[in-house]
Amino acid sequence: MVRFSFFFYGCASFAVILGGMVGCASTPKTELFYTRVYEGTYDDVWLASLKAVNDYPLKVSNKDSGKIISELVNGPYNDLFLTVAEPIDLPEKYRYSIKFNFAKLQTEDNRPLVRIRLIKDLEQFHDFYTGWLPSPSDGLEEKLLLYRIGHILQMETQLTRELEKASEAK
Repeated sequence: MVRFSFFFYGCASFAVILGGMVGCASTPKTELFYTRVYEGTYDDVWLASLKAVNDYPLKVSNKDSGKIISELVNGPYNDLFLTVAEPIDLPEKYRYSIKFNFAKLQTEDNRPLVRIRLIKDLEQFHDFYTGWLPSPSDGLEEKLLLYRIGHILQMETQLTRELEKASEAK
């Protein structure tokens, strides 16, 4: 009886460890879109977003509908925006477009918030017959753009405060 319970618990432990290893070895999690909420007016967040995507050719920039869409950019990353440490094999086999969707929100105490949803449509050229197929993004460029927007908003807020202090001191 003791041998059976030892064997049973040993097999159960091995199954749990093996299941954990298989679960960890699965493909990396890729998100379809990245979302961040910024505190500030819609106009301020819109201008910060336009400053952040200054290095991208834009196809659509419509403030009323809350959309910014870039033209197709060749390669998995924008060379003007991001320099990759390791060279990528055949970067001409990739192209992508970045889409921003904006939404006005408010806190409970009526402070303005803006939600930005960022989608990177990355495609890889497979072959002549198949053509361009969707490819998962690693999320690096999306996170950098959202960080850049937040940083620009923070710098604009600091600059406004400093200018107000300077005007009050005069």
